[in-house]
Order: sequence, then C-alpha cells, then structure tokens
Amino acid sequence: MLSCAAMKYRKLRGDLRVSEIGLGTWALGGSLRLGGAPTGYGDVPSSEGRRALERALDLGINFFDTSDTYGLGRAERLLGEVASKRRGQVVLATKAGWVPDGQERWLKDLSEDHLRAAVERSRTRLDTDVIDVFLLHAVPEAGDETSRALDVLDELRTAGRIHLRGASVAYDVEAGQRLLATDRLDVLEVHYNLLHSGAAPELLDDARVRGVSVIASSPLAYGFLSGRYTRATTFAADDWRSRLTAEEIAARVERVAELRSVFTTDAPLARIALQFVLAHPAVVTAIPGFRRAEQVEELAEAASASRLSDIEVARARELGKNWARPAQTMS
Repeated sequence: MLSCAAMKYRKLRGDLRVSEIGLGTWALGGSLRLGGAPTGYGDVPSSEGRRALERALDLGINFFDTSDTYGLGRAERLLGEVASKRRGQVVLATKAGWVPDGQERWLKDLSEDHLRAAVERSRTRLDTDVIDVFLLHAVPEAGDETSRALDVLDELRTAGRIHLRGASVAYDVEAGQRLLATDRLDVLEVHYNLLHSGAAPELLDDARVRGVSVIASSPLAYGFLSGRYTRATTFAADDWRSRLTAEEIAARVERVAELRSVFTTDAPLARIALQFVLAHPAVVTAIPGFRRAEQVEELAEAASASRLSDIEVARARELGKNWARPAQTMS
C-alpha cells in the first residue's frame, strides 16, 4: 500500500517544498477541438478527475501544473475544487499566453491586459487568493515583448496576485537560455525526457547556476515512455496524438526500445524515465500527465524507486542528443 511517507520533496523557492513527482493536468481539460482538430487527450469525466486528484494528495503529491487553455479553464476549475479542501497542502502553477481565435488556431497574447485578466480568471477558477507559480505559456519574442511580459509578472507579484514568476518554453532551449539571461525568472518549465533530452541538460545547468528552479514537463514524452505503446498503437479521434502518423509512432516506439536497453534495472519504463529526469539537480519536480487514480498511484511509486547510476544517465543523455527535436506542441 502506497503512503505519503514514500514521497520525497525538493525546495522550489525559499521554504516552499514540492513533491518530486508532481502532476500535469492537461488531460483534465477533457475533449476540446479547435478548427475540428483535437487539442486534448479525450474525455475525462469530472468525477474521475476529482478522484485522481484526491488520490494524488493522499499519496503526498502536492504540486500541480495547469493552464487556462486546458479545456478553456475546465482543468483549473477541477483542480480548484479539490485543492480548496486542502489549504496549505497544495502548490499550484498555472500558465497563460494563448487564446483561441474562435476558428482553428491558438494566438499568442502576452499583452498586459490579457495577462492581468488571465490571472484574475485563474485565481477565481483555482479558488485561491495568490497563485503560487504563474508562467508565461507562450514564448515572448526577444526585446520589447519579453521586457513588457516580465514587467507584468513583476507587477503581479508586487500586487500579491502571484508568488513566483516563470516561463514555459517546451523544447525551445534557445528561448529558455534567453529568458534565463534576464535574471527575472524564479521558475522555468521545460520539456525534458529520455526520448528528447537534446540540449536541455545545458539549459538546466544554466538554470541551476542562476538559482532558477526547473519544472520538468512531458517527462513521459506524451505517454510514449509509459511502456504501453507499440508500432500498432492508434489513438482515439479526440486525442491530439491521433494527428501523429504511423511512421511517427513507429519511430518513437523504436527509439524507446533502444533507450530501454541502456538500463540494467527491470523496473517499469515509466519509473526509469521519471528517475532519469529527477537525476538532474536543477529539476525540483517532474509533472507527468494522468487521467485516472490508478495511473497516479503508478506515477507516485517512482519517488521511492532506486536512483539511476551516473553512467546510465550519461549514456541516455548522449542518445537523446542524437534525435531531432519534435515539433513544438502547446502543452
């Protein structure tokens, strides 16, 4: 039986400590289409989402990442309903910067008016006075757009609307390096996983030197490091991964098999993948996605798993450098 005692914690900032295994809530947004194309992971009943979140809290998971785009606020509302019952036990991060154009695209909006309004809407949906971590979801262009967006984050923090400032850059290492160089971030969220480590370790090294905490998003590479998928896998029509071609799925599955051979342990692949991410000292929490309470239990077990050897981590990173970065995905 799993218990809170098995969970480990790391310092996010100051006295704020978060569970090594956090959770990303994109899937809780449910089915959402934009221009006919799916932008989520399919339907997740609200009751199932609440049960999964409650189980996570029971297991000592206290960090949750969300966004105003996930189900256009649905994920935030579900998270707020559950988290409001555990005041003082939960650390919440949310993001803003994308808006639907009403037809078929997400448009970047990092204007002061939008960011301020987004924070107020998120505070309401999350049922909290202060957002623990607020992240730019879209990457600002170098120059004035970056300066203006960071100015807004500073002002929101001074006004007591948010506690920590950050940015989410997905796989865009160059953008992450540029934003770190401003020395105006407390937190950086970056896609980091076994399948696509690429140049991310160097970015994480820089973050550590600058005292910026790293949230590792997509640590299971959109589920491909769960160990459940094969070349024959197909995804439901309301799952954004249904847009992947058979060749793209096969390439990922083959790459996962190659990476699995690096490790001597017979532990489940997802557990290995999460330990790989947590092996970097800049990472304070990894935020895999989930849909059900049973998945949350499996993910929580990674916190008590044996650490990987330095040799295994180095070999896996080297393999990760040799695979092309995937197309950007808003997540």
